[in-house]
Amino acid sequence: MVEYGRSNRWYNDYDSEIEFCKKHGFDFLQVWYKDGTLQGDKIAEPKEKTILEKGFPIIIHALFEIEDYDKYREDLLRILKYLHHKEVIIHPVCHPLQSDSIFKLAECNKQLTELFYNNGITVYIENNSRLDPINYLPNELKIIFDCSPKTELLLDIAHIDSYEHLQEIIDVRFPKCLHVADKHFSVIHEHLPVGQGDLDFQKIFNNYIKGYSGKIIFEVVTDVDDEIKNSKEIIQTIINQV
Repeated sequence: MVEYGRSNRWYNDYDSEIEFCKKHGFDFLQVWYKDGTLQGDKIAEPKEKTILEKGFPIIIHALFEIEDYDKYREDLLRILKYLHHKEVIIHPVCHPLQSDSIFKLAECNKQLTELFYNNGITVYIENNSRLDPINYLPNELKIIFDCSPKTELLLDIAHIDSYEHLQEIIDVRFPKCLHVADKHFSVIHEHLPVGQGDLDFQKIFNNYIKGYSGKIIFEVVTDVDDEIKNSKEIIQTIINQV
C-alpha cells in the first residue's frame, strides 16, 4: 500500500506542519536527525517526547557522515525504540571523500543494519546525487547491498542523472521507499515541486518502478503550500492510473 509523506519544514511551527498534512491527505512527516539531534526549531524539547505526544506519524531521516555511524547509532536506536519505529532512513555523506570511503561506508552500514534489524527496525539507505557523490554510482550501491543484504534502498528520484542512471540503480536493488521531487538534468542537485523540472514521472512510474508499493516522501523545497499539495496530487493521479 502506498503511503504519502512529506519532509517537515524544520523552521515552521510543528503543529501547523501536522495540520497541513492532515488537511491534504499526507500520512506522515519526515523529520531529520543530524549531529545527534532531531531537527526542528519549533519542536519543543525533548523533541522525541513532543513528537510522541502529538501522535502524528513520522519517519526519521538521519544524515550520517561515516564517523557518525559509531558516534550516534546507539542514540538513534534509543529514539527509534522510544517512538516505537520499525524503519529509518540513513542518508550517508562523506567529507572528505577518499578512494576507500565506499568500503568504509559499506562496513559501517552493515554494522548499523544488523543492530537495527535485531531490534526489529528496517534500514533504508539513500542514493546520493553528484553533490555528495558517495553511494551515487550503481557499482557503489552494489558494494553496499552485497555487504549488507538486509539493507533496503530508498530511491531519491531527484538524485538521478538520467533514465539510464535510474535503470542501473534499480537493476542493483528495487526501492522499498521513495523520495520524490523534480529536477533539471543539467543541475547537480535540485528538489523542485513536481512539474517544474525535467523528470517525466508518468514514465518513471510506468516503465521503471511499476508496481511500487511503499512510502512516497515529498522532498519538495518550497515555502508555497500549494506546490507541495499539487506535487502530491500529480503523483497520486499517476499511481492511481498505473
